[in-house]
Amino acid sequence: MNQPTDQIAAWNQAAYDAAMSYARASLASAEQLLTLNLETARATLDQAARATRELMSSGDPQQLMAVRTRLAQTNMQQAATYAQSVYEIVSQTQSHLGKLFEEQLGKLTRDMTAGADALGKGAPGAEASSAALKSTFAATSAMIESLNQATRQFAELSEATMKAATAQMVRTAGQR
Repeated sequence: MNQPTDQIAAWNQAAYDAAMSYARASLASAEQLLTLNLETARATLDQAARATRELMSSGDPQQLMAVRTRLAQTNMQQAATYAQSVYEIVSQTQSHLGKLFEEQLGKLTRDMTAGADALGKGAPGAEASSAALKSTFAATSAMIESLNQATRQFAELSEATMKAATAQMVRTAGQR
């Protein structure tokens, strides 16, 4: 692959493959969210029908209040479960897209470094340009790795916060 046109064609193919991988991952996530939403809508409709029957069959105010309290708790638990499911789907998708990005960045860095090496061998005095390019690639890679690490830490913190909020929501519903 010494010809520049071959290298450009290979980069174009790699960019196309990467775009298709991102599109497939995004569609899979959208499909999971759609399925979750349809299942949730179906369950909510069934729950509303049962709740209406229970409320209509309540004979005295105390029984009505007990049914109402139990239904509120159940609804809070279902909302917490739904929120957790959405979070998990989004988190998994973000993680998968992040891995795809890291793979593509690694491949691009390797290809560009190889190009810089070839540049350094090609012309007199080109070693300095090659070294400058390699230094730029190394600095860019380090910066992107720092950003990726910060993103992973943020995702871990978000997950812990989501779990704590969900647990608190369920506890609060149980105390009513």
